[in-house]
Amino acid sequence: MRVTVGMLKGGSSRTTTAVCLSLALFRATGERVLLADADPANGTAFEWAEDAGDWPSEVEVVYWPVSSLGRRVEAAMAQGPALHSVIDTGNDAAALRAALEVSDHLVVPLAPSGTESTRLTPTLQVAAEVAGTRPLGLSILLTRTVHNSTSRREARAALEGMGLNVLETEIPRLERFANAYGTAPSDLGAYQDALNELRTITLEKN
Repeated sequence: MRVTVGMLKGGSSRTTTAVCLSLALFRATGERVLLADADPANGTAFEWAEDAGDWPSEVEVVYWPVSSLGRRVEAAMAQGPALHSVIDTGNDAAALRAALEVSDHLVVPLAPSGTESTRLTPTLQVAAEVAGTRPLGLSILLTRTVHNSTSRREARAALEGMGLNVLETEIPRLERFANAYGTAPSDLGAYQDALNELRTITLEKN
């Protein structure tokens, strides 16, 4: 799998999603994963792994917030030993575009609120530009959801009404996800389910 986690707005659970999907991918397959932090402003995913005392060596984390991101990812994947890649991008459209050039699927984490959706259109525009030159899947992952809330239902209906693929799996608003920084969580909960859903989508397309 080659996945980019991208949303041109901070605070969307972007890094938490990238980290948890990387760990879930390794645990599900037993295969090595390259997690590339391409956020030029923060580098949170890289620092997260550095601060985690129990981080698995099979998930290699690199900090590549550079214009050569695509070439570096391609070279790393060609040389091995990583079999999968997850790229965590920041609020920079150029970084998102570079990541998508070497990815097969864009996962857009989005909380069901009006403020979260303000940068969705620019994110989709970048994805559409790349999809015009190479195959690219796209899925919305609802995060920080509250079960049976009106905002959650309305957000899902609105996104599906736009013709977007919204994963059935949702990430609930839980303290253990909010406080997961600097750890390799043993229980990935719904993130493991989200990965399983993404893998099914990828297999169906292939």
